[in-house]
Amino acid sequence: MSPTPRRRGARAARGAAAVETALCMLVIIPVFMYAIFLDDLLRHSLDAQETAVSTIWDYTTADYAAKPDGESFAGFGQIQGLARQTYCDHESGLDSFQSEPPECDNDQSHHQELVAHACWLHPGAQQVQCTLNQQAVGSYGVTLHAAYMSRFNRGGLIRCSARNGVQNYLLPKTLFSEFSQVDLAKDTKSGSIHHNATANRDVEKDTYLLPWERIALVTDTWALTREQSFEPGQSNNDEERVYVRVSQLYTNNDNGGYSRMKEAAEALVSAAIGDKLLSDDMELDKQGPGDDPRKLSMSIKPQNGEPTQDIKQGDGNSSYFNNEWQDWDQDNNKATYDARAEHYMGCSRPGCKK
Repeated sequence: MSPTPRRRGARAARGAAAVETALCMLVIIPVFMYAIFLDDLLRHSLDAQETAVSTIWDYTTADYAAKPDGESFAGFGQIQGLARQTYCDHESGLDSFQSEPPECDNDQSHHQELVAHACWLHPGAQQVQCTLNQQAVGSYGVTLHAAYMSRFNRGGLIRCSARNGVQNYLLPKTLFSEFSQVDLAKDTKSGSIHHNATANRDVEKDTYLLPWERIALVTDTWALTREQSFEPGQSNNDEERVYVRVSQLYTNNDNGGYSRMKEAAEALVSAAIGDKLLSDDMELDKQGPGDDPRKLSMSIKPQNGEPTQDIKQGDGNSSYFNNEWQDWDQDNNKATYDARAEHYMGCSRPGCKK
């Protein structure tokens, strides 16, 4: 019994649909896989950007006042080292900092992508690295200033860079080779991701080297955050104190004014002692700061209310303002202090009072 025309038409329609579906799958499935690949590639590119940007901003919190330890300032190597440990798995969201086994010791558990795997180990790729150029920013080309910079400036122009490499682990290299000889992807890889990244090979043929991520930051690290307090006649050798910094400029032999003053002061005192106008006890080498003009003498007191300071003189102490608190004209410093609550000047929080 032969099928009816209606049945023959339905069977033909189903056959045509099956052929159309098969043909469409030849296009839809590769397009779907390439879409996933591009998504992985974009995410890896953003991860590389995060690595460089996040690392350089960590340098804004470094202890620049601390004495250098092996590099240009304390902690310089540690910051980029910790950043590489954080981003050894290419992102900051999977960190465990585990020690057994070490997270960054050939651990491939973070490679969970379906199509594209990123790795810092590819030739031409680079984990985040930073360099410091102290002299590139702020240098006047003056010997006195250069000496100050080399001693106290721990910052400068910091540059960080990173570059990632990506390999294809799913996409076919060619599609419909009967009709086209154009490669649609780089070589398809399989097996150990880290081994594939480090193996000797043609990098151009099987690796997508992402663009370099480069960013720079200028750090101004001469400001001191420790509270400064000095009495006249006192000295201090702590390099985190402003006394040492001012002394570096004041007593520097490259300071022409200081050199001339030093010679004149020594000659004047020596002549006065020789003429019996001064006692032998007044030799400059026996005097401390304040009485010896060759030595820096500073007066700094943290302001708490009126900025007064007791100065020893004669047989007792006298109180003096250590800034232009009362100049018997407009008293600008005092007016600023009194208005701090209204104008948020010198106030630790909005609306605070004395």
